[in-house]
Amino acid sequence: MLGKWLQKQKRNRWAVDKLHTSIQTHSLRPDFYYDGGARDNFSGRFEMTSLHACLVFRRLRTAGQAGKDLSQDTFDALFHGFDEALRDIGTGDLSVGKKIRKMGEAFYGRAKAYDQALADDASADALGIALKRNLGLSDAETDRFCRYVRLVEHTLLRHEDPQLLSGEVNWPKLTLA
Repeated sequence: MLGKWLQKQKRNRWAVDKLHTSIQTHSLRPDFYYDGGARDNFSGRFEMTSLHACLVFRRLRTAGQAGKDLSQDTFDALFHGFDEALRDIGTGDLSVGKKIRKMGEAFYGRAKAYDQALADDASADALGIALKRNLGLSDAETDRFCRYVRLVEHTLLRHEDPQLLSGEVNWPKLTLA
């Protein structure tokens, strides 16, 4: 039993690393952070990473058990990275666990809000409200980010399962118009 688990972990590790890196790299693109856009601080970067991870995990849930496993493993890798980032900015060892727990709760709250907003096309305002609240967007930028999130969702839906399960994501750009 343990041998099978270790083999799965080893096979899956490269996909987790690739997906984790993809989510982090894309979420930290400078074109998300500007006056009126996402806040350019630790909190804002956490929010952008959470948004992109939620969108990827939402799509991976449709890829069966392998997708769910990859989501969980990538979630674990993301939060390990958040733990390291907190330590790098000088958060004390005794505080890190509490902060990570709060970040996990925040992540799940955002995932639920984004899922509900994207599942309910009739309530177009729900996505805008969630994005504005979580990312700190200006009124003028909220519609732009809503269009971007829907574009990401449609792009991910066009990805084949094997492509996603290998950790490969082709991200669309946040457009100025």
